[in-house]
Amino acid sequence: MKTLLATFLILVAQSSFATDYQLGVVIGAPVGIAGKASVDDTHSVDAVLAYSLAKELGLEFHSDYLFEKVLTFTTNSASPIELYYGIGARFVSITSGNHDNDVAIGPRVPVGVTYQINNPKVEFFGELALAFDIIPATNLDLEGGIGVRYRF
Repeated sequence: MKTLLATFLILVAQSSFATDYQLGVVIGAPVGIAGKASVDDTHSVDAVLAYSLAKELGLEFHSDYLFEKVLTFTTNSASPIELYYGIGARFVSITSGNHDNDVAIGPRVPVGVTYQINNPKVEFFGELALAFDIIPATNLDLEGGIGVRYRF
């Protein structure tokens, strides 16, 4: 838990350079609170504090550095659908099994799409991510979810 708190504080300190902030929810695997801070027009940092629905897993914190607007798909509406990818890390508590009460740590690689609405200032997103736990044992997970964030 100390690792989760320390990581969160580091991300908050680094996001002081952000130009745009977002806060919302994500539903899927995991389910929780999602935030994002834009670094510039094509880069951002996201973070999620959630509960994992995967077997043997509990509270999860992950954060990613995102490369946004990699591909843009025009639509009939005013806003395009935009593809992003990133690299990050995941910390998740293990609630049962051989590593009960341990924290799994490892890299995470998300790929997703976003769609923004300007009135109200809302961003919808969908994401798939590969998470490779290294500590305390190797494990590969596929996470996915859809969500919405309000843009401040």
